[in-house]
Amino acid sequence: MALSLELLPARDARAARIWRELSRAATSYFLSWGWIACWLAMAPPAHAAQLAVVRHHTRPIAAAFLGRRRTVRHGVVASRQRHLNATGVDQFDELCIEHNALVGELPGGVPALVDLLPDDWDELVLPGVARDQVSDDPQYRVRVDRESVAPYVDLERVRAKDYASLLGSSTRSQLRRARRNAGVLRVERATTPAHAAEIFDELVALHTARWNERGEAGAFADPWFTAFHRRLIHERIATGEIDLLRIHAGDRVIGCLYNFVWQGRVSFYQSGLSAPVDHHDKPGYLCHAAAIEASAAAGHLVYDFLCGDDRYKQNLATDETTLVWARVQRPLVRFAVEDTLRNLRRRLREV
Repeated sequence: MALSLELLPARDARAARIWRELSRAATSYFLSWGWIACWLAMAPPAHAAQLAVVRHHTRPIAAAFLGRRRTVRHGVVASRQRHLNATGVDQFDELCIEHNALVGELPGGVPALVDLLPDDWDELVLPGVARDQVSDDPQYRVRVDRESVAPYVDLERVRAKDYASLLGSSTRSQLRRARRNAGVLRVERATTPAHAAEIFDELVALHTARWNERGEAGAFADPWFTAFHRRLIHERIATGEIDLLRIHAGDRVIGCLYNFVWQGRVSFYQSGLSAPVDHHDKPGYLCHAAAIEASAAAGHLVYDFLCGDDRYKQNLATDETTLVWARVQRPLVRFAVEDTLRNLRRRLREV
């Protein structure tokens, strides 16, 4: 197959057109044009990624944004990094992209992209990719820095059977008791930019209050992070991609959820929950159960909790997959030395 790679500036009109076309079938909201357009607009020009376009003859068949960063680990291991659909700068990557991938169809996937890259990199950083995208290659070293389960709910199973009955006995019992104590629940969904901004503000306040009680700042402490989501919500609420929910139990707001909806997949991104009134009160269980049942009724396929080992995600999910954060490294001596020193340090700690 005659393949070639072209690198385009992120804000090139051709880049937007190519991404719109190739991302239509993407199953992750983090690869949708709505998310990517907001990310490109909010990232400072100094950290703008390039669009790597794989062409079959002249036709674009796959693409990925590649951020560029030079880093030095341990004070001695220098690396020229490329980052898949990320900038490589912690502040601007705290958005935590998951289910990351190329868009379009490239036979061979990430390894095929690696073979096409120009000779100006030492590591390709792959945040939040499916485990099967990371495969050993005799030409390169693959290091998995961490992996995480991503629990989810199969909404086909919810439609076929009562949701609570799919859960473990302890979780089922807690959820049913919390529902009896809460009374009638009402789900309020934002439909306009003004309504969405109102619910988002309440979510941020609830979220921040709960984290401050633990002595931590919470996800919205960084103004850039909050501004990104305000912009995303304002621009995409009318498309149906943003699902901002406020859940009421009688006159009491028990919590707000911020979800993305894309290709039948509802992805839970953030929440703000009220403080429980007693140990039987489960605002998180109640809010997610209401959102899951509403998503099933709407005909969606998956309610994705995204990554995390939080117990509530494990308890409320019916299934799970695994994502990894990995690096593809060129076979350089410095990386072999780094591995040797790392292994030696681990052995010394064990001793």
